Amino acid sequence: MSAAPIDNILSQLEKVHQRQPGQYSARCPAHADKGPSLSIRETPEGSVLIYCFAGCSVAAVVAAMGLDMTALFPPRDKSGREPTRTPRLLTAAQALELLESEASLVAVAAGNLQQGVILNQEDCDRLNKAAGRIAWLRKESTGGRNAA
Repeated sequence: MSAAPIDNILSQLEKVHQRQPGQYSARCPAHADKGPSLSIRETPEGSVLIYCFAGCSVAAVVAAMGLDMTALFPPRDKSGREPTRTPRLLTAAQALELLESEASLVAVAAGNLQQGVILNQEDCDRLNKAAGRIAWLRKESTGGRNAA
C-alpha cells in the first residue's frame, strides 16, 4: 500500500512544522526560502493543498520536489464502469481544415495526372502522406472503429 499524498509531500520538504491537525508549514523548495513560507493542508478527501506566501506557483513547488501534480491527490478507486474516453488530438474544426487541405492536394494531383503531368518522387511521397492523413482522420472520427 502506498503512502498518503500528505506523507509523500511532507517527506520532500525541510523544516516541516505541524500548525494543527492536517495543516503544516515548511520551507518552499521552489525558491531560496530562509523561513517557512509554504503552507500545506490535507483535505478531508486526502488531497493536498499547497500555497507559497512568497508567490511560487503550485506547479513550481511540486516540480522542485521532483514530483508531478498527481502527487497531490489520492489514487481514485475504479469501479470498472468508468467510460473509456479516447483523447482527441484535434477539434472537429481542425480535423475538417486538415481534411480540406489534404483533399485539395489530392484534387490538384489528380488534375495534373489527367493533363498528362508526370509526378516526381517528391509529389508521390506527398500524396502518400495525404492519403495517410486522410485515413488517420477517418479513424479518429470514428474513435478507432471501422466506419461503414
